Amino acid sequence: MASFIREEKVDLSKYLPAFLTKDPEFAAKLAAESAVHDEIRQELDDILNQFFVATATWGLTYWEDFLDLPHDETLTDADRRSRIIQKINGSQTVTLDFLTKLVNQYVADKSGVVADHPETYSMEIDIPLIDKERLKKMRQDIDTYIPAHIGPYYKEIEKRLAQQNMAMIKATTKTVDIYQASLEKIEPETPYYVAMAMTMTEELTLTIGGI
Repeated sequence: MASFIREEKVDLSKYLPAFLTKDPEFAAKLAAESAVHDEIRQELDDILNQFFVATATWGLTYWEDFLDLPHDETLTDADRRSRIIQKINGSQTVTLDFLTKLVNQYVADKSGVVADHPETYSMEIDIPLIDKERLKKMRQDIDTYIPAHIGPYYKEIEKRLAQQNMAMIKATTKTVDIYQASLEKIEPETPYYVAMAMTMTEELTLTIGGI
């Protein structure tokens, strides 16, 4: 945007004879005056920006008041500008793309979807769960732009990621029977071997439950 306010930093020494800046005291005063003039330049430039929606910041509140739009400080400046421009251009063609952008001004992840159903003169709006106040403001905006013969139908969809952890406890019971394989007379004077046999049963218990 072209501005009648200078964009470069103010330097008053450019308008005075060069030899004056050789005096340290005069140069210091000139630098101080230049700094004050530059602050005024920046303030004027900032005020000028508020007269245009595309560059307005703190002036967006005045634009919303002028257009009777509710204040929503949770919206970004870009979203507020978009809403103001939409209000100014109220006569523009309302398309699905336009309505989708309008809806997603109130959806944090921009996942809102708008579907048109001309056969039933209706429009379906799928959005994630949002707070009551945002939903109210979104409906107000939609009512402003939607054609009178179209009935909006809202669906709030909640998506949750469910995770289950399972625990398993293993309990084992063992039964051991030990008995002689044979009965023999053992001669203690000579080396001997004893044969043993084992029978084992195992009971397994599994316990599964959520943690």
